[in-house]
This record gives sequence, structure tokens and C-alpha cells, in this order.
Amino acid sequence: MPCEQIKQLLAVSAREWSDAERALVEAHLLTCPACTALARDYANQERLLSALPRPGLAPARQYAILSQAHREVRGLRWQRHLSSALSLAAGIAALGLLAIALASWLRSVTQPTVATTALATPTALPTRTRPAPPTALPTRTRPAPPTAAPLPTIMLPDGRAVTATPATLSPASATEEAALQATATSSQATIVARATASPFPTAGPVTLQRGQPASASVQRGRLTFQVRLPKDTFWAGEAGRAEITFRNDSPETIFVLNQEPTLLDEQDRQPDPWPWEPMAMLGLGRIWPPGYSHKLAPGQVATDSLTFQVPPIEQAAYHSYVLWAETRFSRPSPANPEVGDDVWMSMEAGPIPLQVMEVDPTHRLVPNLQMDQAGWRLQVTDAAGQVPPGPLWGKMEIVFPDGDAGGPLQDNVQGIWSDDWKRGEPHRDGPIVMRAWMAAPGYVTAAITQTFPAGAQTDYADRLFGATSSHWQTFDSLAQAQAALNVPLYRPTWLPASTTPDVIQVKSEDMGDGRQSDIIQSYRLPGGGRLRLTQMVTTISYTYGRQGRVREFPEVRWVTVGQVAGVLVQRSGWWILDWEIVEVGFELQAPASAISLEDLVAIAASVKP
Repeated sequence: MPCEQIKQLLAVSAREWSDAERALVEAHLLTCPACTALARDYANQERLLSALPRPGLAPARQYAILSQAHREVRGLRWQRHLSSALSLAAGIAALGLLAIALASWLRSVTQPTVATTALATPTALPTRTRPAPPTALPTRTRPAPPTAAPLPTIMLPDGRAVTATPATLSPASATEEAALQATATSSQATIVARATASPFPTAGPVTLQRGQPASASVQRGRLTFQVRLPKDTFWAGEAGRAEITFRNDSPETIFVLNQEPTLLDEQDRQPDPWPWEPMAMLGLGRIWPPGYSHKLAPGQVATDSLTFQVPPIEQAAYHSYVLWAETRFSRPSPANPEVGDDVWMSMEAGPIPLQVMEVDPTHRLVPNLQMDQAGWRLQVTDAAGQVPPGPLWGKMEIVFPDGDAGGPLQDNVQGIWSDDWKRGEPHRDGPIVMRAWMAAPGYVTAAITQTFPAGAQTDYADRLFGATSSHWQTFDSLAQAQAALNVPLYRPTWLPASTTPDVIQVKSEDMGDGRQSDIIQSYRLPGGGRLRLTQMVTTISYTYGRQGRVREFPEVRWVTVGQVAGVLVQRSGWWILDWEIVEVGFELQAPASAISLEDLVAIAASVKP
């Protein structure tokens, strides 16, 4: 496909691509540094727009209204990335600034909403032993950002720094925006009425099977979701594959969106990315997202094969791991039955316990990467020089002086992959850096990084491939942590009897124009497991760094935490509660099997400096 057609697709939200369009884009980016660089520009734009002040309308309501309008008025979808398209014309800075201001409104229209249900305020809590939540849900206490707040500085493609200035919509655009919001409001009312009149039942118990194969399945009404593993024993550092099946035996069409399988340790923590954190591009997060929504008519079955990575022995030692699989589904839009209504519901299958073993040297892969001016060739064998039993798969990322590319290494039984740097055109002068990892069943994942010409200086690759700037500290007590940190620490003033404090960990990360710190207090619960209180502190203005991950999930519930509103979800067998006190964000996690919801809310309400 010519680059011009790919650029047109990149200027559209990836949520709007068809299956065929997505496949074409992914294939093209593997061989075209210029288009890959453009895709990264869009990702950078998303990052810049996320730093802009948001209007006073609550995010959940804003997303609910505008995301539906965006899907239903598909003729306007080209506006999604107008600012990046204009910024490609170097020198038209004023027009680029206008587009950025317009895109700050358009960005909100692609965010999915979550289904929310009211949760009764916990009652009958002993007033002498733990604080009782108020009976009424208070309004949010976060102050609105000042109207005259400075907007962020933005780097143009030519290297100049400018400050974005909001543009006033023309009368025609203002009328069009009002019409969009009116249409969306009417459609959203229909969606809410339908969900209220005909809700999906809650999910039933999970059925687990261990061994070879291992599986977990769950039903929600007449929907069935299953994850299946060929085995439940893995070498430390081995990659695995999960086969996902979703069956729709209900009488209505639904849209299904599979998520990556999740590995969790005994404290509900995901392992660090390994062999490395992939590059971000396309505005979709990391390369590559696990999937996109599939339309599933009554009686149809959807299958998918998704991969996961067991951590290496350095991470896996002294830990146990379980695997969870999740899928999200929604009903068709009332206005357009070919797209979902963006009110996502969830089904989870797990936990499947995994046995992780220390690796045998004979189960290591040996990669060999050859690069020259024309292209590259990658081959992988076992320790004896033989091709391992397939299939083999992996991922690769390449950085050029004028761009970058990346994507999957498709299934291959011979263990050989190769390609030109860019089909049909000679590559420009300058060093090339490529890295790749390869996996095979029963073998530890192998990784390799190489530069052509060898020994060349590649600062641009170091910036893209470099590790995150996270810094961890561990303290044995709250007093020790308070003495070392320059922020006031909050703590729970009520805990269930026999709960004992464990360690305190602090994760700090530089964010370019500020710093984000997570202060994690761990407590051992009498019923087994650990309770974790995370205090989120940021120095960046107008950021969601003070919010936990609960808002990312579907079917959250609102609860009262002291004098503020909190957001709650039960996920992977754990309660996760998120709330804010003044300008400080908190996240409280505990195993649902070890603590009641009433006690969880009471602990949160007792948190004080």
C-alpha cells in the first residue's frame, strides 16, 4: 500500500480501523521508517494533549456523551488527528497551534465509558472501633483548574518551542459541536435506559482445571468465556500462549474486546516487563495492543491466541504466580449497530496457578542477527544448534536516524526471519539499531540487540530503547520512610485486629516536567494475604497521576470514603479502591477472600496524615 494511503489511516483513530486496515498498517510499518515516525508523532501528540487542562465536565460524563457522537458521525472521523496532519507542514506554526487547540476537544471523543452501578453505603460499623462512612455521597472536592492556567510548551517538528493558545470556534463549528452533543445526549439516554431495563446478569463461579492442559472458564448469563493453556508448568523466563474462546449463546449481538493475559504474584503485582518495555507508538500504548473489538452475532464463537511472558529467575525467585484472562463486551450502538455502544462490561477467567522452575541450560535459545546496508536476517536455534520445535514467535524494533519501526515476528517453524530496511528504496545513511526477542514452547525467551555499523554512536536509539527512570526505595517502618521522604505520609488509623505492618516501598519516576512518586505501605492480614495502601504524589499540574488504575476498568462502583467519593472494582480476586484527599491520590488493595467490603471502606475512611 502506498505511503499516502497509510498516512490517511494514521490520521484516523485506530479504533475506527477495520480488520483489513489494521493488518495493512501493521505490515507497512514494519518496513517504512517514515510512516513509523509519523505514527510516533501521533503518539507524542496524544501525550501533549493529555497535559492540557480539561473542561469542568466530569470525565465519565464527558466520555459518555462525546464518544458516542464520534462513532455515529463517522464522516467527521478525519478530524481525529487534524493537529498532527497540519504539523507535518513545517513552517505553518500558527495553523498548527489552532489544530492543537481543536484536537484537545476531539481527543475526549474516543475515550470509552464504563458501566457504573450504585453501591449502598456500608452500615452497622462499630462507631468506637472504626469510622463509619457518611450516609450521603458528597460532591467531588477537587478544585477546578484556574481559567488562566498556563498551557504547556510544545515542540514543533522544526525544533522550535511554542505555547499553545486556545482558538475560538467559528459560529458554524460551534453549531456543529452543539448538534453533536445533542445527538450524543439522546443516544446516551437510550443506552442507559436499555442497560437499566435489561442488565446482564453477574458472572457465575469460575471452573478451573490444572495440569496439561490447564483452563479456566466462566459464564455470565448465556455468554461463556474460557482461557486454555497447554500446560501450567513453565521455565523462568519462558513465554506462553493462552487460547481464548468466547461463545455468545444470548439472543443479541455483542462486541468483544480481548485483553492481554495478566500474570500476578501473591501480592497482586504484575512482573516488570521483560525482556524490555516496548516502544510506544500509534497512540495505542505499547507495540502491539492485544486486540480490537469483534462483532459476535447470536450463536457465534470467537477465538484468539494471546501471549504472555513468565519473568526470569531474577524476578521469579521467592514468588508464586497466577494467570488471569479478561474480555470486555458491549452491546451495539442504538444509532449504528455496526459499532459498540462503548459501555463495556467484563468477564474474568482465573486464577490458573503456574509452576515456575529454574531453567535447565539446554532449554535456552541462541539468536543470531545479521545486518547490512540492505536489510537484516534473524535466526534462532537451541543450545545444540538445532531448530526448536515450533512454532517460534517474537517481536522486533528498529531505530533509524530518520525514523523507527517495530512489530511482531510472525509464527515460524524454521526460526528464521528476514526483511529489507525498506522495500523499493535505498536506506539513508546513518547507524541502524535493531533489537528483537524470540520465544518457543519449552524454552527461555532470547533477546538480542545489534548496531550497524558495529560500534556506531546512536544516542537517538538509546533514548527510545532506554530503561524507564524509575527509582525504588524500601523502608522497614513508616517512621523510617517519613524521615527519608520530603512529603507527609498518610496511614490507616484503623485496621482489623491482628493486622501487622510489613515493608514500605517508594517508586519514583521522572516524567520530564515533573516527578511521580508512589508510596506503597504493605500490611499482613490475619485471614491471609496482604493489604496495600498506595499514596500517589505528583509535582505535575493537571495530571491524572493522583488517580489509581480503577478508572481504567469497566463496571466500577462509587462508594463513600470518609467525606469524599471513591471508585471501587473487584478484579482478579482483589478489591481495588481509589479516592483522593485534597491533592493526594490513594489506592487500597486487598484480597476479596481475606477482607470484607465494609472493612475495606472503613480502612480507607480512616486514612489520615
